[in-house]
Amino acid sequence: METLTRPAVPGDADKVSRLMYLAGQSHLEISIYDIMFPGKLDFKLEQLSRLFTTTTPSWFHYTHYLVAEVDGETAGSLCGYNELEAGGRMVRKAFKETGWGSTKGREMVERLQPFYRVYPSHPEDAWIIENVAVFPEFRKRGLINTLLEEILHKGRRLGYKYAELGMLIGNLPAQRAYEKAGLAIVEETTDPEFEKLFGSPGMARMVVRL
Repeated sequence: METLTRPAVPGDADKVSRLMYLAGQSHLEISIYDIMFPGKLDFKLEQLSRLFTTTTPSWFHYTHYLVAEVDGETAGSLCGYNELEAGGRMVRKAFKETGWGSTKGREMVERLQPFYRVYPSHPEDAWIIENVAVFPEFRKRGLINTLLEEILHKGRRLGYKYAELGMLIGNLPAQRAYEKAGLAIVEETTDPEFEKLFGSPGMARMVVRL
């Protein structure tokens, strides 16, 4: 088995959009992207694929992603970014570029209110890890650890002092992988409406010094 990690390219859009969806689903039945993009799965994946290849480099953009391959097949991916460079403003611009106008944007924000109440706010000086996922057939091979090691190294190389991520409470396999990479839970935020919608009490913020 030959394993390698590499920067993502636009041609990875199909596979990485599926991995994004899985990352948003975590250990639950519903994905955050089900809330963001109502409709059939193909529509949701199309939206993620378009965000992956916009000219606007939001944190959905391929330039922020690493891909793990096993024997030439895409097996997993994640992204690393800084909020100031690829967060809020750039995300809004990317959504506008893909056709999400102000009315649809407001409707999406309203649907996501329970998520916003538990999602950790990211400090401006943090290296943020997001959308961590491996396809089921490639799990239990250490690929998450390999990807995390690479993305943490990238953050360190760029001069960030610490990295963090948000994890759905109750995803114990993911928590163990993150802890193995040195991350530790520093706070948890819960919300009854979020739990009713997703089936998880809320989210944990995990941090590691670089």
